[in-house]
Amino acid sequence: MAKKLAAVLLCVVLIFVGVLALGHLTRPLGDDVAIANVENFHKLPENSIDVIVYGSSHAWRNVNVNEMYDKYGIGAYNYAANWQHLDTTWLFVHDSLATQTPKVALIEGVHVNSNEFDTDMDGEIYYTTPIPESKYKREYLKMCFENHIERYISYYFPLVSYHENKNALTAESFGRSSNSVDFMDTMGFYPRDGVFVADVKDWTQMENWVIGDRSLALMDDMVAALQEKGCQVVFWVAPWSTEEYQYFNVLQQYCEEHNCGYINMFEHMEDAGISAETDFCDPHHLNVSGATKMADYLGAYLKENYDLTDWREVPGNLWENHN
Repeated sequence: MAKKLAAVLLCVVLIFVGVLALGHLTRPLGDDVAIANVENFHKLPENSIDVIVYGSSHAWRNVNVNEMYDKYGIGAYNYAANWQHLDTTWLFVHDSLATQTPKVALIEGVHVNSNEFDTDMDGEIYYTTPIPESKYKREYLKMCFENHIERYISYYFPLVSYHENKNALTAESFGRSSNSVDFMDTMGFYPRDGVFVADVKDWTQMENWVIGDRSLALMDDMVAALQEKGCQVVFWVAPWSTEEYQYFNVLQQYCEEHNCGYINMFEHMEDAGISAETDFCDPHHLNVSGATKMADYLGAYLKENYDLTDWREVPGNLWENHN
């Protein structure tokens, strides 16, 4: 009887391990880079970052935080990721506050009124898997999955969602990660080269919409959590082409009412020296040149308005040896 039980237990363990292994093989490879940034953030010494950038790829690809250090001595980390709707940013904010006490939070607002509510497993939700378990992560998954148990199963056993990827396996599928970016060197920034001639529309001619109640509740909670930690909050909007942005006025009003800074980079492209002809890599994102100019502008704003340490005067800091 003991041998039979041991055999059954061994079979269960082998099946469990096999499902996990197959889930890794069929994972969305495009998420490896975001997962690597999350993992790198959690390797940082506690309370070592003064400025954290949050948001979608409009933040991740658009702010070369090492320029803030080189130019102004600002110790920043770019804790953003691709797609990232507002509730995912909410999770990233709360996750970061478990180990860091930033002086300033730069929250990019392209998805300020867009969320992952009542949806199936997707790449954005998947890249939150390395974020440690917490009441905030449980609440986030509840927002995303409602009470659908199969969605929760697909989160913890990704083979359920991504089994069809078995027909598109590559050599990268068998590695731990397909990521090639050293995020400790870039401090979270996800650089991209190339030049795209962008058609950036006149922001003053765009429609004005309102932000929904659920999004406002998430914003209120983020701002309250950050301010409770003594962190100054700045919402900002990065320029892009092909699509309009409808929340300039309402976001600015929100910031005024909640003691937050506000920067509309559509308005300040010329001030920052960002060229629509040379500083974009695609319709939505800046190349390294543009991201460096963006960081320079934001860094100057931060230096002028907030009391920040000049980390260039601190030997052995996290930023001094970057390439």
